[in-house]
Amino acid sequence: MTTRKKEAQMTPLQLEHQKGTAGSGAEDLIETRIASVLGLKQFMQGPIRALLIKGLAGTGKTTVALEILKAAGKGKGAYVSSRVPKELLETHIPAMKETLHNQEFLDIRLEDASSVLDLVMQLTEPKKFRTIVFDSWDGLAKELDQRERLRAEKTLMALAHNSGAQLVFVSEEPGATTIDYLVDGILELETVEEQDRTVREFIIHKLRGTKIPQRKYIFTLLDGKFTFFGPYTIPDYSKISRIAQRPDIGESYSFGSGALDRLFGGMIPGSTLSIEYDENVPYSALRAIEYPPIINFLSRGRSAILLPLPGANDEIINSILARAVGKNVVGERLRILNILRTSDLKTASLPKEATPQEIHEIVANETTELRKKSVDKTVLLVKSVSALENLFASDLDSLLEVTSQEIITLQQSHDAHILFLPKDSPIRSRILSMSSSYAKLFVRDGTVLMFGVKPHTGIYALQHLEDPIAPSLTQLV
Repeated sequence: MTTRKKEAQMTPLQLEHQKGTAGSGAEDLIETRIASVLGLKQFMQGPIRALLIKGLAGTGKTTVALEILKAAGKGKGAYVSSRVPKELLETHIPAMKETLHNQEFLDIRLEDASSVLDLVMQLTEPKKFRTIVFDSWDGLAKELDQRERLRAEKTLMALAHNSGAQLVFVSEEPGATTIDYLVDGILELETVEEQDRTVREFIIHKLRGTKIPQRKYIFTLLDGKFTFFGPYTIPDYSKISRIAQRPDIGESYSFGSGALDRLFGGMIPGSTLSIEYDENVPYSALRAIEYPPIINFLSRGRSAILLPLPGANDEIINSILARAVGKNVVGERLRILNILRTSDLKTASLPKEATPQEIHEIVANETTELRKKSVDKTVLLVKSVSALENLFASDLDSLLEVTSQEIITLQQSHDAHILFLPKDSPIRSRILSMSSSYAKLFVRDGTVLMFGVKPHTGIYALQHLEDPIAPSLTQLV
């Protein structure tokens, strides 16, 4: 058959596609894996030829599909749209404008299912495209009766596996449909409410032939891009180096972390920040908030007192902080008052038997001495409420009384005060009522999340991306 006759039998959509792809060369057989797209390499093994991305409207399906398309490589992907034109899609997701320009875009809103199937046969000619996205598949499939739909979907599966291309289907249909049982992988996106804030979560329902050690992950669409968060990992403190000081923020003290400063705007002199955490939060995540302000206070010539979290080791803390600011600085202007009580009393730097008032007096005396060594007479006090509660479980009223005294004293002297408060603390509500600022840490799907309650902030994923000491906070949107 001549070329002219072939063209006469093509639909307008097929003619447009042929003109757009003229001259494209054949590619080698491609094993496109969802692992390479979503960064889930730790548990993805086999190639996924047909992937279903499902979820309600607004959950981020199109953005994820475009990220997969982007990973195919320039000119090696096709986006088949049954919902919106290219210009509108670029307006909705501007971060993906370049991806849409670099890949084939086919508007099939006016096409019927049979002509689209003919088009797919052309798109999946061996080694023509790595990835073909159908957004959405629902719009096409609903034109067919159940038997025709199943036949069409089986044809698509065969085309994908025979050609080496990866087909990605976007669907808003609730529940399982025929295509759920045919595809190699199913990724469902949803939004969930977490303490009055919205969190995006994806669920891996199926990855054929692949072990799935974790099925749910948190992700964000910050800046219009898909970013997922793996389980929290403890930082490697051996990589700590000398840390540059951060300047004060106007009249407020810096947290020593750009991420924390952006979240809270620094520490107002005389203020108390309470960090509430639940039993699932790793201590290393708490130390990501505990260490930076101590380091920055010391770097700027100020002093600090630390009553560590339960189980803390003085030598390890000293070693970490010494690498950040220098051994001499730590020895001169930092006091670690460990109240841990074990059979080895050497682990405790406070008296074996002491009342809350006596502990308060010791802290007050240490503060007075350290104030003399501080460049501006300012001291940072960081305390674990949990450690104190363990020690004074039978006298919590006295503990609450001296904590109140301490907060008032620090307000008058313009010092800074950070309290680490367990969620199940019996004096939680009283402590929070006296706190100037208040933030929460908790764990969902293995990811440590944080948000400010007072002041109210968005919700963030806490990681250690650049510095083992300071946290990286990525907003969930």
